[in-house]
Amino acid sequence: MFSLQGTKVKNRLILDIGCGERKVIKTAIGLDIRKTKTVDIIASARYLPFRDEVFDYVYASHVLEHFSHHKVKQVPKEWVRVLKRGGTLEIRCPDLRARAFIFALNPSWKNMRHIYGGQDHSWNYHKCGFSFGLLKNLLKEIGMYQIKRIFDWNKLIIPYKDLHITAKKSTTTPT
Repeated sequence: MFSLQGTKVKNRLILDIGCGERKVIKTAIGLDIRKTKTVDIIASARYLPFRDEVFDYVYASHVLEHFSHHKVKQVPKEWVRVLKRGGTLEIRCPDLRARAFIFALNPSWKNMRHIYGGQDHSWNYHKCGFSFGLLKNLLKEIGMYQIKRIFDWNKLIIPYKDLHITAKKSTTTPT
């Protein structure tokens, strides 16, 4: 049995969006825009090829920042569409405030890469950034609740370089 942030996921349908070279949970359905050895479905994270409310858990690590700030609000809305009522959405993305601060303290190519992406293929460019407040408000706008920031203490860097957030989908039908 696996556990993501305290949520038991045995016998649950899990979607790992943007799994790239590795899935966090081996039994998850791996979706990515590129074909790799771990990808099960090649598709855009913006237009998921699934019916509504299929997954118990949706995980997206370092995906959201690859969408234009003009269109980014629609992306997690799509992720929530495929999430069952009462399901959990887990998002990891760069904390732009922290990354910019680190760059200001130490302007280097490495720290610039952390802001703009690896740029080693056409899909690996960062097009927007987030603070906890921006991402929390975006998730609230699309009906998520119990939005929590997780601090990965074993990777503690002051200031934090990444946002790690979980949120729940309501168990009731929207009015």
